[in-house]
Amino acid sequence: MKYIMILLIMINFSCQSTKDASKVSTNENEAMIYYAKGPCRGKCQVFDMWIYEDGSISYTGIRNVTVKGNIKGKLQEQELEDLKTMLDKPEEDITFKKVWDWPTTTLRYKNKEYKYYSSKIDGTRKKLDTKLKNIVRKITTDTEHRKNKHG
Repeated sequence: MKYIMILLIMINFSCQSTKDASKVSTNENEAMIYYAKGPCRGKCQVFDMWIYEDGSISYTGIRNVTVKGNIKGKLQEQELEDLKTMLDKPEEDITFKKVWDWPTTTLRYKNKEYKYYSSKIDGTRKKLDTKLKNIVRKITTDTEHRKNKHG
C-alpha cells in the first residue's frame, strides 16, 4: 500500500511539472511575430525566427548564416516594448511581385502575412525590418561569442 501511495504522489508531481512546462514552451503557431529570409541562387541568408509575447526568441539558421541550427534567446523588456509599439503602427500596403532570384522576406503578425524584398520597402515597414534584422544579428553574434569563448 505504501508503494502505491508513493507512486501516486510521483505521478501527481510528474503531471504538475508537465503542466508548468507547457506554459513556457514556444509553439511556433503561437508566435507574436514570424520573420524569415528565403533563399536565392547566390549566398543569401536563409533563416526563420519566431518572437513570442513574453519576449522569448526561437531562431533557426538554415543556410549562409553565421550560426546554423536552433538558438533560443530573450529580448530585453525595452526591446520588446519598442517592437510592440512598432507593430501597433498602421500597416502600409505592399504590392508583392515575385522577382527572379531575389530573396523574399516573410513577416507574419496580427494574423496577416507579408512578403516583400527588404531593398524595396520604406517607412514603417523598413524600420520594423531593420529592427528584426538587428535582433537576428544580436542573437547570432551572442551565440558566436559564447561558442568562441568556451572552445
